[in-house]
Amino acid sequence: MSKKKLPIGVTDFKKIITGNFYYVDKTNFVAEILEKKAEATLITRPRRFGKTLSMTTLKYFLDIRNGEENRKLFQGLNIESTEHMEEQGKYPVIYLTLKDCEGKTYSAFLEEFKDLVVSLYEEHKDLKEMLDEIDLEKYESIQKRKDSARYKKSLDYLAKLYYRYTGLRPVILIDEYDAPMIKANEHGYYDEIKDLIGGFYGSALKDGVAAFSVITGILRVAKESIFSTLNNLKVSTILSEDFPYFGMEEWEVEEALKYYDLETTLEDTKLWYNGYLFGTKKVYNPWSILNHCDTGKLQSYWVNTSANKLIMEMLQKSDEEINDIFYDLLNGKKVSTLLNDYMIFGEEYSDSTVLYLMFSAGYLTIDGMSEEWEDEYYIRIPNYEVKKYFKTTFIDIIGKNSKNSFSDLEKALVVGKVKGISSVEEKINKMFRSSMSYHDGAKEEKFYHNLVLGMLIGLDRKFYVYSNREEGLGRYDLALEPKDKNGYGYIFEFKVAKSSSEEDMDLAGEAALDQIDKKIYETRMRDRGVKKIVKLGMVFSGKSLKFYER
Repeated sequence: MSKKKLPIGVTDFKKIITGNFYYVDKTNFVAEILEKKAEATLITRPRRFGKTLSMTTLKYFLDIRNGEENRKLFQGLNIESTEHMEEQGKYPVIYLTLKDCEGKTYSAFLEEFKDLVVSLYEEHKDLKEMLDEIDLEKYESIQKRKDSARYKKSLDYLAKLYYRYTGLRPVILIDEYDAPMIKANEHGYYDEIKDLIGGFYGSALKDGVAAFSVITGILRVAKESIFSTLNNLKVSTILSEDFPYFGMEEWEVEEALKYYDLETTLEDTKLWYNGYLFGTKKVYNPWSILNHCDTGKLQSYWVNTSANKLIMEMLQKSDEEINDIFYDLLNGKKVSTLLNDYMIFGEEYSDSTVLYLMFSAGYLTIDGMSEEWEDEYYIRIPNYEVKKYFKTTFIDIIGKNSKNSFSDLEKALVVGKVKGISSVEEKINKMFRSSMSYHDGAKEEKFYHNLVLGMLIGLDRKFYVYSNREEGLGRYDLALEPKDKNGYGYIFEFKVAKSSSEEDMDLAGEAALDQIDKKIYETRMRDRGVKKIVKLGMVFSGKSLKFYER
């Protein structure tokens, strides 16, 4: 039986349902929107966590156009068994996304913005048949991009036309509302678009004729920056308990792994893609899970968000304190910061602003609240996927040598230099001592396992990195399989010694190497054509690390 297709990059609900794509049922999002039915709801979550899919789901559910046909899309889904099916297909829906509305200059942006509005009016051109002469002239002035066209009020005007000529209050759905502001701030013309965008949103959302409105984005832009006239805005951020439908829960990930017959353990998947806390719910990154189901490989898939350039610019201007914060984060430590939960463009950015932006973009996650200060949270890097990005991108920007150390380790592994100067042993020991300077040591093997895995996750340019895989007659701790089959492969086994004495460390080292041999951990790697396999026992005792090779 053929498997359902993976909806990688597919965010249109109708296409997913009719195209036989794998779908995780999140239609209760529609139910919660209809239960609360706030005049205007702003929902902020990181990119690639399902915002656009949720918005298109809402669109197909509510839209009066093709209402009967769209009703079939929801058969067998959660929403079908609720009372809210009474509202299916009952509203005119005005849906637009500003994801691609940008430009390097204000004039370039303005042309893109006009194109967006013209496309929106083209989509709803059936209205023209109802309009009187005056309204028809105004409508066509926008369609034909005339100088007299009022683009700033165009969204509000379209909503009013629906109400005036059909008697129905439309629903307004705006996806990626903050994308133009992020881009404008990057290119230095934010002040020029502020009035236009503020008027475009505000006139339609404040005391307008819409039945209700839903807006999504990455950031909650401060009310003073863009929504200064809006008093009816209900906001749901990552910190909120409501709308828990973004990301994938653990049971949903487990079902997907089983459906696609992946041998990846849930523990491995958790280390790579879990760790996000939305409200009180822990979730996985769905984009990464879908790509993992497609390739079967544990590697980085999600790292590119529309806030990256802004983050990097902030880091280049940041003070020395951010360096220490980043190194604490890289070494698995949580740091405390104020999270005001909104963004003001154009101000002098503090360290807390940088961390808020990274938190909103999905690079950091909550790890508890401060007991001493209001609005102060502990934050950390959520998983290995993000940690790898930190190592190769953000750390390089703030001018430290972590990237060089990382590159040196990769070079040593590629040439098989395990012992001596500039060797694998020397480089890992150096990274280990740096990491352990923040800890008192541990007695559990898992602690060291995760620490070393965190050091090696960025090696996927030259190696496949595997953790806790069943192999031979057991399950090894960690393996690096070279992408070049003529290169060196590595099997790691970790042991915690009874003490840091040479005798106890040596006994544990021999036990580690014997286990690799007896369990035949290298079987599958050899079957795949790798001939040069290095067996490494890594023995820990508190802050001490010793290498054993066979």
